[in-house]
Formats: sequence, structure tokens, C-alpha cells
Amino acid sequence: MSENYELTREIIIDASPDTVFSFLTEQEKMKEWFAEIVEADPRPGGVFHIGTFDGIHCRGEFVDIVPNEKVVFTWGGVENLAPGESTVEIILKLQGQSTHLTLRHYNIRLKPSADSFGQGWKEHALPLLKDVAEGREPDGVCFESGNECNKN
Repeated sequence: MSENYELTREIIIDASPDTVFSFLTEQEKMKEWFAEIVEADPRPGGVFHIGTFDGIHCRGEFVDIVPNEKVVFTWGGVENLAPGESTVEIILKLQGQSTHLTLRHYNIRLKPSADSFGQGWKEHALPLLKDVAEGREPDGVCFESGNECNKN
């Protein structure tokens, strides 16, 4: 019997939940911070695919969408996980003039994968999302050729 791993990351973004939500669900806006290749159909059962021009692809599907509040999609195809094998849940809550974002990534079967995802979300992906949502030019994208969401 194998254990599944889970991680949670939080960040405050100085933008409204509707602005942050748009960067999580609109294909062209996702390309500004998330990946070089983005296919997104944000509805339950819709395609979720991000990737790089040099062949790294993360694939899954959207599971739940609550406008300006919640985005849930399956995730895999990277870090030795099958496409759609794990799940990412993002909750957006208005906090004053800002958005409190809570990301929960769960059903991760391998500890090294969970550790890598945890580092990637915290140190790279969420700061990039914060930059674009707050109107700044991001320092690249998360899934970028030669750089799989890791600043190393």
C-alpha cells in the first residue's frame, strides 16, 4: 500500500480575485506566467495542458471551476506521474484589497515528486503568478524550455 503526499502553499496577491482567476483560466493569460504551451478549457472535464517547446508536458483536466473563487485540475505527465494522476486545488479569497490564494496539491504518489512540486509552486510558479496579476513583467514562465518550473 502506498502513501499519497499532499502539500499546501499560500500567497497574498495585490490584485482582485477576478484578476487572479483570469490568470488561472484564460489560455493567453496563462501563457504569460505558466507555460510556453497552454491548452485550457476551464470547465469540468475540459483539457488542462501546459508544456515547453523542448518536450515537457503536464496534462490533466479541469475538475471544478467556481468563478473568482476556485479552480481545480488534475496534474501529471511530469516527475514520474501519469497524466492527471495528482490534483491541484486553488482557492481565492478576498482579503482587503488583495487576494489570499491557497494552493493544495494532493494525491501525489511519490515523495520526490511532492518535494519537487512543493518547491516549484513556492519558489517559482506562485511568485510568477503574483507578478503578472500585480501588473509586473514576470521573469520568464514556469514551464519554460530548459527550465521545468525550477530556478536552479
